[in-house]
Order: sequence, then C-alpha cells, then structure tokens
Amino acid sequence: MSPAGRFGARVAASLAAALAAAASAAALAQDQPRDSAADSIDFGEAPFREERVALPPPPRDENLIRFDAGPARRAFTYAVDAASLTVGADGVVRYTLVARSDAGATNVTYEGIRCETRERRVYAYARSDGKWLDRHATGWAKIGAPAREGHVYVLYADFFCPARGLTIRDAAEGIAALKRGRHPRASEEETDRLVPLGR
Repeated sequence: MSPAGRFGARVAASLAAALAAAASAAALAQDQPRDSAADSIDFGEAPFREERVALPPPPRDENLIRFDAGPARRAFTYAVDAASLTVGADGVVRYTLVARSDAGATNVTYEGIRCETRERRVYAYARSDGKWLDRHATGWAKIGAPAREGHVYVLYADFFCPARGLTIRDAAEGIAALKRGRHPRASEEETDRLVPLGR
C-alpha cells in the first residue's frame, strides 16, 4: 500500500474510534438517573434584595386588631396596627405589633415576614414616647415551631402566609384575615384552631 493509502487508512481508523467513543458516552449518559433537584434549580434567579424600609407612625388604639397567639401566650394580648400593614414589592409583609402583658407592660415592634422563606425580622422597637429605636434591629431568621415562636408563627401560618407560604396580595387581604380570626386558605394542619378576638 502506498504512503498516501496508509495515511488515509489511519485517518479513517481514528475517525471511527472517535465516533464510537462519542456514541458510547451518549448511551451512558442516557442510562444515568436524572437529578430532579438539580433540574429544578433556577440558576438565573436573582438574589433577594430588600427594599428600603420607612418606619410607620406610632400605632393608635383605634387601628389595633387583636389576634389569638395560642395558649402559650395567654399572659399577653397581641394586636397588629392595621394602618401599618403593608406588602412590599419585595414580597415582605411588614406590620407594627403591639403586645400587652396582664401586668400592664406594653411592647411595640415593627416587624417583617418573608413568606417564601419562612423568615422574620424586627426593624425597630418603640420607646414609651412613641419614637422608634432601630439599634436593636435583627436580621432575617427562620420562624420555628408554634410552641417556641408563638405570635410570629401564628401571623405567618394563619394570617399573612396562608396555604403553606403563599403571600397575601395586599394589606386589605391581611386586615380581612385578622378581623375574621384566620385566613380562609390557612391550613388546618399548620396551627390549632384559633378563636377570633375582634377589635
């Protein structure tokens, strides 16, 4: 066989081997189980960016809507300031919470809940003169079990994030749920049956 013929034969053999290897790799890939978790990852999803938060005016008694925080919190009464309730463009439900003890002590905080991630944070605490203090503000933290989180879990599961984390559309929907005593789409499996307290 001439040199040109031998060269052509070697090229043909190399090409055939390469094609066989590619076909084998493709078949092996088809036989491998798919990772459904990896398939569901959206690598294009943008990281959470919280919008700028403006602290609301001090709460007024006529705007407070009481709710039942469960048997573990019977020493306190809890209420949300309806005038402060908002649902931000970032999906965060923000509200002023007023907690009063049987002894007469009052704690007022401005808080936020992220339904999508089941997290909450405190933006500021109110002084006795109504002015806000934000130096003790907290970062985002997971909302735990009802027995430990009390009112926060109830607000998350029964009012602002019904149907396992679905965020309310706007403040009006949240106010309606508070007045009703529970959001109509709240899961019965999430919390105990609550008793409406009204305003």
